[in-house]
Amino acid sequence: MTTDVYRDVDGLHISRIFHESCVRSAMAYKPRPGDVFIVSYPKCGTTWMQHIVYSIYTGGVPPKDMTEFMTRTPFLELLGAEGAVKMPRPGAIKTHLPYHLQPYSPDAKYIYVTRNPYDCCVSFYHHTKSFPAYQFETKSFDELLRE
Repeated sequence: MTTDVYRDVDGLHISRIFHESCVRSAMAYKPRPGDVFIVSYPKCGTTWMQHIVYSIYTGGVPPKDMTEFMTRTPFLELLGAEGAVKMPRPGAIKTHLPYHLQPYSPDAKYIYVTRNPYDCCVSFYHHTKSFPAYQFETKSFDELLRE
């Protein structure tokens, strides 16, 4: 993919959509006892799992809007540690950080979501094509695999 679309933040190759300061604070977050993390590779069902966990915590009452949903299930790399700190408890913290960079605590709980790698790759391709910031709208699936 185009090199200016991604950057390296302390060893993590990540889209420039994510602010460097938020990514750094996400990696430095110290989990609280009882924190629940939803951990996955992108396009593996993370948002689906966020909705399931949200429904469990709220007794099936849906969020009134996307802001409420994102506040209760913050995306760590997007919002930084502040999103997790301010999250109403109980809640769940979403992250796509690789294992070696994830905030870890034996007092936290981790839900690991996985998906067939082939399906994940196809989903990632369509996701990437739909966001102009990735500069990939006209590229083929073969180009995604090469880059």
